[in-house]
Amino acid sequence: MFGQRKNKTFTYKSRFDKDKDSASQLKESMKSSWNEARPSVSGRKKSNTLFLLIGLLVFIAILMYYLDTKIK
Repeated sequence: MFGQRKNKTFTYKSRFDKDKDSASQLKESMKSSWNEARPSVSGRKKSNTLFLLIGLLVFIAILMYYLDTKIK
């Protein structure tokens, strides 16, 4: 019914930003190089976790079967 108000954005740059530009460019380049390296690491990490969880599930199923036959 009523539209949400947008947050105000400010594009103020102080006169001292010239000194910070080189530092911010370095920071941005480090971020971009880190983000380029991340996808290869994250995919490998997910697959290891998946195998661990499937192995744990199989172990629990075998343990439940063993305990069920032992109790009866």
